[in-house]
Amino acid sequence: MKNQYFGDFGDYQKFSLLRCLRDTGGFRITVHWMKTKDDASNDGSRIGYLEDPAVWDSFDRDIFEFLRDCMALKNRDLAHYETSHHASGIKFFNDYVNDLSKRSEMLEAIRRDKTSDLIFFDPDNGIEVTSTNPNNVHKYVLRSDIETVLGSGKSVLIYQHFIRKNRDIFIREKVQKIKRHFRVSVSVIRVRHSVYFLLGQKRHAVKIGKALKEYSNIWKALA
Repeated sequence: MKNQYFGDFGDYQKFSLLRCLRDTGGFRITVHWMKTKDDASNDGSRIGYLEDPAVWDSFDRDIFEFLRDCMALKNRDLAHYETSHHASGIKFFNDYVNDLSKRSEMLEAIRRDKTSDLIFFDPDNGIEVTSTNPNNVHKYVLRSDIETVLGSGKSVLIYQHFIRKNRDIFIREKVQKIKRHFRVSVSVIRVRHSVYFLLGQKRHAVKIGKALKEYSNIWKALA
């Protein structure tokens, strides 16, 4: 996740999802932004929706208006969300993951934390792939990261970027790999431009079901 992405359409759906998991699911959430430095790319440019409230504000109006107000400040920064009432009760790890020692420290702190039961990994790209290497590892959450958090008894939510492949096939293959590797139940939350995978602890099944039903009711027109 980069500051330059803040306010993109993906954040509209993301913050709505986190709200449902917290308020309807009753989860105590920690967000690990897996933060990386801004670059000169065009990523994060999907902000035109904010200029068309007649179409978009009806899904989750409070969050829409919050993002519209933030973008009017012309300062794209994740801190706007972290310090807002929309993130009330949510904890954040927001150091840059380019620093591998700091990344390890954050993961260990998450593992040891007893106050959260859902960890959200928000990497630039998603779950590591065969081409992950020391030069691009900061863009991925590693399988070992996921194992560490699952092993501490927490459920795990992961952002996943789409690649140039049929999206239904891509999701199906990812789910198969997740189930085979981690042996947990997987919920798929498909949003407009990406997908989330929720790896749930068995004891969280009811909470997950309630939260995702609420989220689906809000966003079903885009499902």
